[in-house]
Amino acid sequence: MAYNKRIMDVKNELYYQDAYRTDFDSIVVACETTKNGYEVQLKETVFYPEGGGQPGDHGFLNQTSVIDTHRKNGAIVHLCTEPFALGEMVHGKIDWERRFDLMQQHTGEHIFSGIVHSLFGYDNIGFHLGEETITLDFSGPLTWDDLKTVETKANQLIWRNEPVEVLYPDQDELAAMDYRSKKELEGMVRIISIKDGDVCACCGTHVRYTGEIGLIKVLSTANRKDGTRCEIVCGSRALAYVQAVTDQNLAISHRLSAKVFETADAVERMQKEMLDSSYRLRGIILRQLEEKLTAIPEGTPLYTVYTEGIDTQELRKFLNRVLEEKQAGIAAGFTANATGYQYVIVSSAADLKPLSKLLNETFHGQGGGKPAMIQGFLTASETELESCLQNWVKEKAE
Repeated sequence: MAYNKRIMDVKNELYYQDAYRTDFDSIVVACETTKNGYEVQLKETVFYPEGGGQPGDHGFLNQTSVIDTHRKNGAIVHLCTEPFALGEMVHGKIDWERRFDLMQQHTGEHIFSGIVHSLFGYDNIGFHLGEETITLDFSGPLTWDDLKTVETKANQLIWRNEPVEVLYPDQDELAAMDYRSKKELEGMVRIISIKDGDVCACCGTHVRYTGEIGLIKVLSTANRKDGTRCEIVCGSRALAYVQAVTDQNLAISHRLSAKVFETADAVERMQKEMLDSSYRLRGIILRQLEEKLTAIPEGTPLYTVYTEGIDTQELRKFLNRVLEEKQAGIAAGFTANATGYQYVIVSSAADLKPLSKLLNETFHGQGGGKPAMIQGFLTASETELESCLQNWVKEKAE
């Protein structure tokens, strides 16, 4: 069917007549002061107002910045940093680099969502075109391999450089058309049509040909209720992402002396070596603690040990043995990390909760526990800790 391709009869919305037009002259018909700036209405504009998931345009009116564009009570409002007089003639210019990026993202989203719909029958039930990525919610489950299949088909369509058609079907044409839409539509409906890609109701701006998108890249996926949430980037954002990932992988390959397609295997080998080394170090430390245990005098009022390479659970087991086998009054263990100490302190008689409060206040620590056992994190030197603990035990004894 040959659909009507007439321009939407909204003469003041110049972006519908030509999405590639970047500047214009117009007359100020309203200017209202708000807490965020000045809301300026013009007789006509190329500034696209936020809608359909696409952010509003930025740019300039004369030399004054337009920091947002949106609709208010049906009118297009330009949020400006300076006021304008009614009837003043202004020259408007949009931030074309930003607009074209949004056009690449928006048309790419249509292609991606349309192919998901055609392959799996799922609807796009959520769409957010952010400053860095596009977030999409689909109504059914999609695996990573499913999304890679969609990504491949979407890019193949892009490279065929298909035209992106803007259609305004009449009611009979619309009734016969199979198109995507999130809600029931009345009146004149604007349809974006891409061969083998998508047919969808949309009020946003789009590129003329799919080849202008260049590339679509899937970044991530996650389950969401009964559906799938994924992130994608298109066009210049996709190029920037691939460049950043390549730079990172090259840096990793150089550090690991591995080929760029073998970095994952190299990292896995390194992790195994580190794990083996960690197990060996842990064994050495536990043997050292065992040796320390035999040298601890029985009945000592306070025993402290400083170590690293073991977790607090293992440290707590050792300290409990100090209480049980050496009848110590208090046993405190500190295991070092990059920024300070994790600690465990146990006692069979003293209430340690006041000590926990003292350590937190003195060493900007975080911790707590029960009367017989406290644990947490703090930053201090061994000398400072020893002095604090000895003084506290001495005061308790007095």
